[in-house]
Amino acid sequence: MFTLDNWSADDYNNLTEYLKSHADLKYKAFHSSLIPDDESDSFIGIRMPDMRKIAKEISKGNAREFLNISKTEYYEQRIISAIVTGLIKTENFEDFISLVNNFIPKINNWAVCDGLCAGLKEVKKYKIKFFDYLTNYLESKNEWYIRFAFVIMLDYYLDSEFIDAVLARCDLVNSDKYYILMAQAWLIATAYAKQRETTHSYFLNNNLNDATFNKAIQKCIESRRVSDEDKKFLRTLKRY
Repeated sequence: MFTLDNWSADDYNNLTEYLKSHADLKYKAFHSSLIPDDESDSFIGIRMPDMRKIAKEISKGNAREFLNISKTEYYEQRIISAIVTGLIKTENFEDFISLVNNFIPKINNWAVCDGLCAGLKEVKKYKIKFFDYLTNYLESKNEWYIRFAFVIMLDYYLDSEFIDAVLARCDLVNSDKYYILMAQAWLIATAYAKQRETTHSYFLNNNLNDATFNKAIQKCIESRRVSDEDKKFLRTLKRY
């Protein structure tokens, strides 16, 4: 239905009307409450499995043309575009960066950001080059660019090859913006579960602000992948 060789404005409007005709209003109310920074009217009410199905259909056709005419009036439009972006097989690193940079300005909440990151499997193809490129986002003044970099590192770079560099980058960002702080803390807590020894040492010597440091400890304590013994120790490090 949405596997098209060419996308016109009418085609895109038809997609939007299709989404509206399949809205689940109870789900809309529930899901919009999880993303309080967006107005509830920007949600149509489509569940994620349905959006993934639509995005896969689109990706089998002219996905790039779809992205060129895609809109951002509704949350679902952003999410479907994020999924389609992740499904495109890129020709080279420059092509990949172009796709990413074209989408990032569309990020306006944590769910769109994290959804893009989770589906951006082409990162694995350009892992070293993209890791270097992430500094461009970390040095940005835009909250979502910085969160994007942290979530990408969480999803793809918490291995023995990159863990030292990832934690060093955590020390370079000192922000009180909520969605940066939360991503930074989430990254560190996940690193503790995956690379315990290195991250344990990092907890003992870092330049994190108190809010981020304490939030990272909290997330470790909430994790089922951290031992009770480690949780007990981490509680002693909390800053007051």
